Amino acid sequence: MFDTTNYFKRKLFDTYMLTKSAVLKFYKRKDVQQAMVDHARNKEVGMRYGEIFGARPDMLSYPRDILELTLKNINSPSWDAKSVISFHASEEQWENPLALSSSLPKKELDELRIGWDLVLDIDCPDWEISKLTTYLFIKALEEHQVKAITCKFSGNKGFHIGVPFEAFPKEVTGRKIKDLFPEGPKKIAQYLLQEITTKYVEVKDDQIIFDKKYVFTLPQLKKKFGERDFLKHLCKRCQQKVTLLSMVEKGDEHEFICSRCDFREKKALDFLKCPKCSKLMEKIESRKTICSCGSNDYATAFDPLSILDIDTVLISSRHLYRMPYSFHEKSGLVSLPIDPKQVLQFEKNMAAPENISDLGFTFLDRTVAEPSARDLLARALDFDVKIEEERQPKKTYQEIEIISPITEEFFPECIKKISLGMTDGKKRALFCLMNFLGKIGWNKNDIEGYLNEWNKRNAEPLREVYIKGQLSSFKPGEKLPPNCQNEAYYEDLGLKCANCRFKNPVNYTLWRWRRHLQDNPIKEKGVS
Repeated sequence: MFDTTNYFKRKLFDTYMLTKSAVLKFYKRKDVQQAMVDHARNKEVGMRYGEIFGARPDMLSYPRDILELTLKNINSPSWDAKSVISFHASEEQWENPLALSSSLPKKELDELRIGWDLVLDIDCPDWEISKLTTYLFIKALEEHQVKAITCKFSGNKGFHIGVPFEAFPKEVTGRKIKDLFPEGPKKIAQYLLQEITTKYVEVKDDQIIFDKKYVFTLPQLKKKFGERDFLKHLCKRCQQKVTLLSMVEKGDEHEFICSRCDFREKKALDFLKCPKCSKLMEKIESRKTICSCGSNDYATAFDPLSILDIDTVLISSRHLYRMPYSFHEKSGLVSLPIDPKQVLQFEKNMAAPENISDLGFTFLDRTVAEPSARDLLARALDFDVKIEEERQPKKTYQEIEIISPITEEFFPECIKKISLGMTDGKKRALFCLMNFLGKIGWNKNDIEGYLNEWNKRNAEPLREVYIKGQLSSFKPGEKLPPNCQNEAYYEDLGLKCANCRFKNPVNYTLWRWRRHLQDNPIKEKGVS
């Protein structure tokens, strides 16, 4: 009987010229073996046998492991299915990779993790645009003063850009950097993508201009990638993607809130009773806008995700990437470290195993002298916070008049923790406090006095001029504090309330205050 399985496997290997002799010859090289083992130190390693991955977790300890795994079943007709063809490593570094398990909870994974590397996986079906995008990412990193940028050809259609863990600070706002995974790399990738789109890409008529000199027309892009939405509409206030039809859609329903239990619901009705406590709910004032932040202003921009696959945005714990000097099964080429400054000049044939002589560059070079990526990380975290702030609607409930400020006894746990004084994250805490107090009836003078007293309780007080600067353009009641789900404020700073069920700290305070009015109606005369 004709063996179709082995036929198609042999056909695949013949098509891409990935032969036993080519793989063995390259993996026999002592310098290649040593470079791969050095790279795999403290990393979980995944090994691919033909079309499938081997059992995980696994690791590489000795140079000879590479050749032994490759030589396994060398004389078998199905050699490509039983021997290792490629090696893949985790972005995370582990104290003991073999202790990993898919059943481990996040807390135990955090304890095992000793670091992580930033690996941006740039993948694009068009070779020239793949190189151009990689070049722009590297340029953005350089402009953020990152000194430890490394790069390698992925082995097929794209590139990996790497910044080692040693380039980042040990802590930020009291939280260890090693525990910022995968949210740390995600936020950096999203921030860099935004930087590239706004600074290096210009839309002019039907032209997309990269870095002021590389021009593609929309018909050219359609020819390369087919029919896609290459352009997007962005809200000018919060940079959120919007559709022009959303203005019509937002006018269909009203949002209601119960003043007794804070229950919310959207209905196309004029009146609504709370299904929990039967109280007539308050209808939130609404207006038709194209963005949930309340803005109707938008700009047209190029959407890089229409042509790119930025895997770092989608990563999760124990995510793997192809190791340097590993073969790629489909192309028969090697994942080759290259000079980051020569990306645009790189051609695929340079990664053919027979063309690789000396190993000139190290991917994720750990011999970095200082944490040069500190500013990059800070800007990425601040960018994430800023976008979250701007995306909050101007009004999430019907405004009420408060004659006298609501006192501290009604504050939620998170605000009370801030009031005790902060060690880290004081600027974010200040932003949260001033907007919270403004929303619960405090005037500007009272807020300034409260903030000055709070600042004295901080481990290292903020400069008085900074507080005054923040208050100079501040209007009490104009803006909500960040929502409770905003990890950059509450969870990262250790402020999150236990069993919180409210959308915003102000909601909790108003709920408690209304309950107080119901129980003590005489004590709060004049309040409407």
